[in-house]
Amino acid sequence: MKKILAFTGSNNSQSIHAPLIQALAAQASETQVDILNLNDYALPMYGLDVEGQGVPDAALQLRAKLNAYDALIIASPEHNGSMPAFLKNAIDWLSRVAPQGTSFFGDEKKPVLLVSTSPGANGGATNLKTLSELMPWWGGDVKGVYSLGGFYDKFQDGAFDVETTAELKAQMAAFEAAL
Repeated sequence: MKKILAFTGSNNSQSIHAPLIQALAAQASETQVDILNLNDYALPMYGLDVEGQGVPDAALQLRAKLNAYDALIIASPEHNGSMPAFLKNAIDWLSRVAPQGTSFFGDEKKPVLLVSTSPGANGGATNLKTLSELMPWWGGDVKGVYSLGGFYDKFQDGAFDVETTAELKAQMAAFEAAL
């Protein structure tokens, strides 16, 4: 059975992206999906001066964790049309610990499902467009992109509405079929 690692690129403990990846993981029928808390990998803000003091063990541990999985689901918030600094920082550190010519996410190119949500109608679509263009350069093979606008209208009492749940099931089935 293929193994998928899902995580949010938000460092907000109340991120609306957490229920999104949890709901996607619950729809898996052909794979094992584990959820990673990126906050468990304390990484200083990347910079050459900081790297000159040594690569943090957390960066090596994170890359080893990602390498152990067959595919990734990345839920990225949109901050001013782009990915949050928290996610970008993790990617910057991964780029420094990856051997030259390999994926930032492991020794081989990883299939990736990119998702985002927001309270507004855009659902993070601007950021997802940019991420999907950058992913191949970073060693990610984008197999799907899903944007969910109107989060608070569609997620109430701890669950997504019937229509959104059906969309998430279809997204997960398509991603599993692409692996």
